[in-house]
Amino acid sequence: MVCGHLQIRPAGPADEAAIRRLLARSARPSVRSGGWEEHLGAETFLLALADGVPVGALLALPDDGPVAWVRLGVLAPEIPAGLWLDATLPPLEPPLRALNARALAWTDVGGWLGEALRARGFRPLARLVTLKKDDRRLPPMPPDTPCAVRPARAEDIPALARRDHEAFPPPWWFSAATLERIRREALCFLVAERDGLLIGYAEARPADHGAHIGRLAVAPSFQRQGVGGFLLRTALSRLWEQGIQEVTLNTQEDNVASRRLYERFGFRPFGPRIVAWWRPL
Repeated sequence: MVCGHLQIRPAGPADEAAIRRLLARSARPSVRSGGWEEHLGAETFLLALADGVPVGALLALPDDGPVAWVRLGVLAPEIPAGLWLDATLPPLEPPLRALNARALAWTDVGGWLGEALRARGFRPLARLVTLKKDDRRLPPMPPDTPCAVRPARAEDIPALARRDHEAFPPPWWFSAATLERIRREALCFLVAERDGLLIGYAEARPADHGAHIGRLAVAPSFQRQGVGGFLLRTALSRLWEQGIQEVTLNTQEDNVASRRLYERFGFRPFGPRIVAWWRPL
């Protein structure tokens, strides 16, 4: 199909090398989630071409819940963002609805896409801040250990998915399949237990700078009892044992409790704010 000056078609396995070249040369910050290559050939993975040359790629997938997130979004610097969105969004939406997605969400890294998204009906969902820790200082150890912590096992995943859904609203849910993929790829994936009950988890993945803590979740009935801090302390120690020097994470800008916890552990704001946008399908 052709929309404006761009041709849009599904991205297939043969396009992987071209997409990697596009990621390498794009001056605009890209959305890029691990494992995007596995979805080449999916109806919701679209490639934009100008004169037959790939200039944009967009992958969106629902996980659990009604929201599909953009998992890969990259655009060549010479292509206007609005042109790309107008060409790509219309063919993307029907297959997303067929997957029971009711909204599309997109994290605008670097702020280059926000106005184009707003002009097409997207609204801010959350403002995120990136925090970084590059020292090994820790706050004093609490007098009582609030839980036991151990590496996650495959059999933990269904219970962790339930805990994840208790701890976060639907736009941010992880499915059991996503959690299992993270468990296999993670540098560190820990669960918190109390009396044999799984009450939380933390996971950290490889990143260009070292490691990124992608999730720290505690069941609501066990929050404010030191569980999150103990998980974070243990995760940092495990990462340091692997030689990691720098650790980052994201949290919502207005999440006062989370930011207070991370700042107590020496995390400080780093890089530009990120805005998550969404619109109904």
